[in-house]
Amino acid sequence: MNLEQLHVVRRQGLDLPLANQFYKRVDKRLKARADEIVWLASIDAQAIAGLRLRALPSGEHLVTGVLVDPDWRCRGVAHALLQSARIDFSRNYTYLFCEPQLVPLYSKVGFVLVQKGDMPDPLIGRWQAYQRKTPELVAMCYRQLPN
Repeated sequence: MNLEQLHVVRRQGLDLPLANQFYKRVDKRLKARADEIVWLASIDAQAIAGLRLRALPSGEHLVTGVLVDPDWRCRGVAHALLQSARIDFSRNYTYLFCEPQLVPLYSKVGFVLVQKGDMPDPLIGRWQAYQRKTPELVAMCYRQLPN
């Protein structure tokens, strides 16, 4: 695949049916909500990757639902998707929770590891809830990379 063929687009609100078709096809547990921003990467009008960005009441944002179709993994699609979505990461503090093996991917686009004490209180509770299910999850926060 040539990444020049990859088309990445930002969607939100009522413009989410394509995102939910993708999530339903790849992981039935995930679904975009109307109050989220969704970034989709497509090849030939077929969604192959998605990322959801949820605004939290405390003003921060949380990246969730980063998913690449298994047939397209390890080809740079997730990196390209994250690079495009960075415009939304820099508006406020943006956090994510990920498995340790994904730290290098997120680090390349500007996320840094953070400890529990570095996160706002509403995120700590959410992180701890996720860790009950997946104890190895780490927390990261976006820091804009220099040009």
